[in-house]
Amino acid sequence: MKPSIGKRFIARYFSPRLDFRVKLFNVLAIGGIAISFCVAVLGAVIDSGPVNVVTNLGIMALSFLLLTVSRRTGRYQLCYMISIAVIFMCLFPVLFFSAGGYHSGMPAFFVFAVAFTVSMLEGKNAIFFSVAELALYIAICIVAYLHPETVHFFETESDVFLDVIVAFTAVSVVLGICMFFHFRLYNDQQRRLDEQNAVLAQISRGKTEFLANTSHEMRTPLTVISVDIQKVMYILEDMGKTADDPEATRLLADAQSEIMRLSRMVGGMLTLASISENPERRKTDFTALLQSASDILALFLQKRNNEVKTEIAEDLTVFGDSDLLSQVIVNLIQNAHAHTENDAVLLRAVPDRGKIMVTVSDNGAGIAPDLLPRVFERGVSGGGGTGVGLHLCKTVVESHGGEIWIDSEPGKGTAVYFTVPVYGGQYGGGAV
Repeated sequence: MKPSIGKRFIARYFSPRLDFRVKLFNVLAIGGIAISFCVAVLGAVIDSGPVNVVTNLGIMALSFLLLTVSRRTGRYQLCYMISIAVIFMCLFPVLFFSAGGYHSGMPAFFVFAVAFTVSMLEGKNAIFFSVAELALYIAICIVAYLHPETVHFFETESDVFLDVIVAFTAVSVVLGICMFFHFRLYNDQQRRLDEQNAVLAQISRGKTEFLANTSHEMRTPLTVISVDIQKVMYILEDMGKTADDPEATRLLADAQSEIMRLSRMVGGMLTLASISENPERRKTDFTALLQSASDILALFLQKRNNEVKTEIAEDLTVFGDSDLLSQVIVNLIQNAHAHTENDAVLLRAVPDRGKIMVTVSDNGAGIAPDLLPRVFERGVSGGGGTGVGLHLCKTVVESHGGEIWIDSEPGKGTAVYFTVPVYGGQYGGGAV
């Protein structure tokens, strides 16, 4: 069954596939044809003068021409500019002076012109032409006020009344249609965006679950292998065979080292997965958290004859996930310890303009200049590490609304700085 004329008309000029500005221009052109025809007929009835009638017929013809050309060629931007330059900025002023000046419905069409210009153009063009139109319309109103002889006024008050009613109604209808299309387009886009976000969230959850499950399943065999290697090494030591076959001992030590490295990578993957799953954040005593982390690592640092020195301000409070923030401190202190021997690692935390500034510094080997810009990238390591630790720190800190950066000089040590916002009264116990 062949579609009706009305359905074909709507499909041609107002199809959902058309860009919003294209449909807006079509409303303008079709409205211009209908309004100009009506005003021309009205002008002939109330004898507003031949200039008014001819000008309205000219606008009607030009609107029809632009509607046809834009649809067939797709050169809508050119048609926009012609509409603004010829109709809004040339023919509208002619109509203003030929049909009552500001004692008519033309001021309503001026509002209509500026509104459409802002809607159809973008950026600097929209600003330039809308300001130019506004300046032009104000100027011609001033001219009409100072030189009323330049205006062809309506002869009776009823003619003024009728012209104002027609203009007000026409502009209201066209602008109403445009707002209808605009909000319908916005609602459609919002609905599609919500659907896409739901799909992306489901994909993200699936990826995170896969990562977490895989990491969790890998931990058990890694632990078993590590324990078995240690047992073999103890057995060899008890049997006194480590001196007879030092190569076997070295291979076992290397295997143990790689197993521990892989285990740390798995731990990093689990931490990153927990970040993706909207961790539970609450009001946290940051002073106690920092002190606890340093105390736990004190014995670990003694293996290289290092110590942790702390300068932690009292009553520091943040809104965050205590486990993730502890992981950041542990990673940074362990990194400093790995590149320092017979020295101290400094942990410092002080309030700083609504944030807490944390510094972990050492006097160790430092970082090579070519590596320094990339140390927070995943997989980048300068000392045989996993390349996950600093990337994880950056991810956690930024997920808490903070920043992290690093200063280092080879042979003179490294300082890692990060900030987290001071607790501001957020509601605890839920994801944010």
